[in-house]
Amino acid sequence: MRPLSSLLDRFRRGVAVPAAAGDDLAAELAPVFASLEAFEAEADAVKRACARQAEDRLGAGLEQVARLSEGWRTRAEAERVRAAAEKRRRAHEEASALEERGRVEADRIRQRAARRMPEVVAEIVACVERGAS
Repeated sequence: MRPLSSLLDRFRRGVAVPAAAGDDLAAELAPVFASLEAFEAEADAVKRACARQAEDRLGAGLEQVARLSEGWRTRAEAERVRAAAEKRRRAHEEASALEERGRVEADRIRQRAARRMPEVVAEIVACVERGAS
């Protein structure tokens, strides 16, 4: 125990506290260790409080992430529905335009046929008359 006592003597001298002869080392260190235990207990309490706070913040963060994710999922689904409706609308417009072009082409063909019909009928009649002779 002499080495620890020597160490304590050095500290006492450094702060100008006289060393009493025959001091009991355990009695001298008891308040220091008691103070350290109090600091340790306080540090443990702070550590537990910080751990609880971290858990609370993590839980709140996870809840916020879940809400945001659900919001974005809902928004994405709405966007998919909107895009599908837009695609159907464009397809319908294209089909209508194609149908209109088909009607115009059919009308053009009918008009051409109507213009050529007398000529074709005349040719057919001429062929029949030639064949009958």
